[in-house]
Amino acid sequence: MSETLPTVDVSSFATGAPPSPEQDAVAAEIDRICREIGFFLIAGHGVQPEVKAEMFEAMHRFFALPVEEKQKIAIGKSANHRGYVGIAAEKSDEEGAADLKESLDTGGEHGPDHPEVQAGIPTFGPNQWPADPAFREAWEAYRAQAIEAAQRVQRAMARALAQHDEFLLDRPGGEVMYHLRLLHYPPQETVQPGPDQLGCGAHTDYGTVTLLADDGVGGLQVMKRDGSWINVGIPDDLLVVNIGDLMAIWTNDRWVSNPHRVVNPPQTDRYSIPLFVTPPFHAEISCLGSCLEPGEEARYEPQEAGPYLMSRLNATHTYRNPLLAAAEAV
Repeated sequence: MSETLPTVDVSSFATGAPPSPEQDAVAAEIDRICREIGFFLIAGHGVQPEVKAEMFEAMHRFFALPVEEKQKIAIGKSANHRGYVGIAAEKSDEEGAADLKESLDTGGEHGPDHPEVQAGIPTFGPNQWPADPAFREAWEAYRAQAIEAAQRVQRAMARALAQHDEFLLDRPGGEVMYHLRLLHYPPQETVQPGPDQLGCGAHTDYGTVTLLADDGVGGLQVMKRDGSWINVGIPDDLLVVNIGDLMAIWTNDRWVSNPHRVVNPPQTDRYSIPLFVTPPFHAEISCLGSCLEPGEEARYEPQEAGPYLMSRLNATHTYRNPLLAAAEAV
């Protein structure tokens, strides 16, 4: 079943934008959507079409390379979870089969003098780059605009939760983590899948919010609150936003992340670019007072963002989990 997600214009929350009457209405609409489904489309995001197109072109060139060339920057060679992940090397659905996709995982480019690197935070450090010199230029342009889009959403979400607009962007505990994944799903019939093997198994995202661009060929499916799955189409000029697991702790289950998955389209390749947003590694996530009704208690213990993120990466990536790798080899 296909269904259109609601669309929200977040331009009024652009960096440096003055207060405006529409901001409260946008925040209220996001609150309603996050209570009901947790997925929506955004307009007014600020990602320029040509910047997005150049990023997809750079992705196409990278994923078209021979496997041995891509493996030169394999994620297992990185100390901070950056690099190439091959087909079936990740298991998004921990109870299901390995994913029929490949990816290039990137984050902020952090040198040895960066305070988080010096502190030994495992998600900070350098990226591994493709040899294509144009790749990094396209990546830097797209990432900057995608982060601005994600910040617009986070300001609106903070307003929806009765916090100041910079609440999600200005957490103690370090620097907000923005991890950009470049994903390629080969045509289903080319990878000889096993029973019920999907491009990306059913899962929820780990942090606070995810921002997704895709190439329009379809394949994304979202589970509604009633347990039914819908096919999501993404118009070329819009981006998808969904909330992650940590929002349930902050909101006491007012906003709960929705499972989603990807079905590889037949006879065509699919490409997508999710930007995963996670609070600072040592930020404490605990129930907001604005999300507690009188007499109600917090349903979750406080959780540090970074350790939660690492626990989920350890559970889904074979290079981090020898038991998972052994199971997939059987």
